Amino acid sequence: MAPVTSGVSRVASLAALLVVVGKSAAGAAVDDDVAQVLASNGGEADEVCDGITPEECDAAYIALKQLRGIRRHQNDAEDVLNPSGGPGPKEGEYKLEDGDLGAESPADAASKWTPWSEDLGKPSTAPLYTFYMYRAVSDETYDPINVNMANLPGVLWYLHHEVVVQYPRKFEITSIERFQVQMRATEPLVKKGMHFGPRMAMDRGQATGPFVCGRQERGDGGMEPSFCDGPFDAASKGKEIIAANGKSYNTSYEYGRYGFHVGCNNLGEYPFPMYEVYYPKSVWYTLPGACPSKTFDTTDPACVAQEPGGLCEGEPTGTGDCTWNYKYMGKVSIDDLVDVPVSQLAKSGGREYDPFTDEGIKTEFWNGINNTEANDKRVEALRKLFANKFPNQTLDEDMPSPPCDFNFGMFYKEFWMRAPFEGECQDAEEGDDCYTMALWGINNGIRSHPEWYPGL
Repeated sequence: MAPVTSGVSRVASLAALLVVVGKSAAGAAVDDDVAQVLASNGGEADEVCDGITPEECDAAYIALKQLRGIRRHQNDAEDVLNPSGGPGPKEGEYKLEDGDLGAESPADAASKWTPWSEDLGKPSTAPLYTFYMYRAVSDETYDPINVNMANLPGVLWYLHHEVVVQYPRKFEITSIERFQVQMRATEPLVKKGMHFGPRMAMDRGQATGPFVCGRQERGDGGMEPSFCDGPFDAASKGKEIIAANGKSYNTSYEYGRYGFHVGCNNLGEYPFPMYEVYYPKSVWYTLPGACPSKTFDTTDPACVAQEPGGLCEGEPTGTGDCTWNYKYMGKVSIDDLVDVPVSQLAKSGGREYDPFTDEGIKTEFWNGINNTEANDKRVEALRKLFANKFPNQTLDEDMPSPPCDFNFGMFYKEFWMRAPFEGECQDAEEGDDCYTMALWGINNGIRSHPEWYPGL
């Protein structure tokens, strides 16, 4: 999924709410705050809550909140807001409020997340990076937990290709938010020469891959990783991913082997889009929070305990469950970027951008989608817009993001090797492949990779 807060909250129709509360419509009073939130999430509250009690309407409101994550009521002031709204932390503070990491009941204590390797349970040797991430949003905004983000060129690529091509804009997007992110990679990533893992698509807070779901045989008889789209449990069809030492990762390979790392994607490379882009150095990111295996509305305490995510309070340590933090820095209007209100443009017969002509009507801002020089100018315009609106913040160019160094071959290296616990047993006869591999294991493998031979 692209770095955007989608308009999915606006599908909170009467039918959707009736599924949540299991009631039919007929007439009841509603708490004012609940009514306001329900109305803002799709239709009038009087219609949505007809025939149900205030308590049932509250339950419906909570379900909507879970569907989209924690809603942040914010203004356009320069002041930083904390993740739950209200006055923000002071400059340099990264503060979490109760509930931001998820709830846990005593019964879930026994099912807490256990690091797959010793490296994931201790602070890493990776450097701490502090940089900006951006996100295209509607007027309803939510915290950047279990979402996709972008750098400046990346968010403009998304806007140009998927948002401004229609009116009203896709998902009713109006603004671009800025977040300051702190990040520290886990030790398993560092040992592979990386600080980022792969970017996962996020759909309503759920990581939907692509996940590695096994190995497949190449035409030359060798092996290569096999990938599946969709939530991991569905994509893997319940099949465990087993390491070379015979130990299950207990979850997806990506988060089991390397912890809940920040993911990145150089646009033009794996996983999407894998074709030439004309916004140089465009990057998308994944910020995994608690329970990325489930959607916001199906998250439960047990999942939160088993999948704590990488968001943590204070400076990230690089343990498998403490890889990133953030603070909200403000937003700018896309209308201000284009220098004309899009509604006014539409009323006058104009159009922001027509993908068939590659031009706008009564505006030239988005002309030339594959013109690198023009795209660089758009990036610079957005950079200046943030600088002018927030003069006391560090400039984007003075807080460069670390290179997106995800290395596909190194990250999935073990999937080019045949799994030692798969296939049929057979007698090794001198001269055949089995004999050769067994001989290599006896003479070389057990010495160079003792972790592949547990108990020997």
